Amino acid sequence: MKYIKKLLNWIKEIIKETIAQTFTLLGFFIAWLTLTGTAKDIVGVAILISIALWLLTIGLRKDKPEDNIKKKASR
Repeated sequence: MKYIKKLLNWIKEIIKETIAQTFTLLGFFIAWLTLTGTAKDIVGVAILISIALWLLTIGLRKDKPEDNIKKKASR
């Protein structure tokens, strides 16, 4: 049950991040549409890999609560 809750929270974060980056993803898609041939294939794979890495590293980009306390105390 604990793992299912973590998975659901991760999926919720993925949806929030994707919505926040809608115009970036739209730009990627439009750029991909303008290409032809091998360039389209290579750029398409690069876009998919970069999006996958971006979504997998959501946890690394989030500030932890204890980090915020340290930042406020140092001022």
